Amino acid sequence: MTGTELQSLRRLLFFTVQEAAALVASSPDYPTGVQKSIWTQWEEGAIPVPDCVAEHVLHLYIWRAHTIKAFQAAIADARQRAYAESPDMELDISVIWYATLDDWLTLNERDPVMWRPQCSVAVEAVFFGAHLVKFDSLTYARWLRGRVDSEVLRGEWAASKMG
Repeated sequence: MTGTELQSLRRLLFFTVQEAAALVASSPDYPTGVQKSIWTQWEEGAIPVPDCVAEHVLHLYIWRAHTIKAFQAAIADARQRAYAESPDMELDISVIWYATLDDWLTLNERDPVMWRPQCSVAVEAVFFGAHLVKFDSLTYARWLRGRVDSEVLRGEWAASKMG
């Protein structure tokens, strides 16, 4: 992978250089990633991009592509079902925007490295007709009313913000 390719994919996945150096470059040898200057040198082509980093970035890119494709299919299916029920019915689709890594990590078991790629997918979803709903942990906690947090409930909460 060239430095230019690395930089392009980093930007597509919404990572800053600092975030990519800390999250994408993390490995068993570098549990907290690498220094920002090392990542910059990879992007500038001053030193070769390690294979493990290239593979990780490509894995994230492929995840993004598959997620967008699945999202497109789900929207098309929902629109088709809605149209069958009522041709005049508008379909409101919401996607949660996690503005901070801390917000993203409020749901257990989430991988920090997936935060920015999820942001990238959320923005792409806008072009398919979805609306972004900014996650607000306090509002969500009140809405949750003691139920066990889950992706499904977060989706229901976001949908409730549309109406």
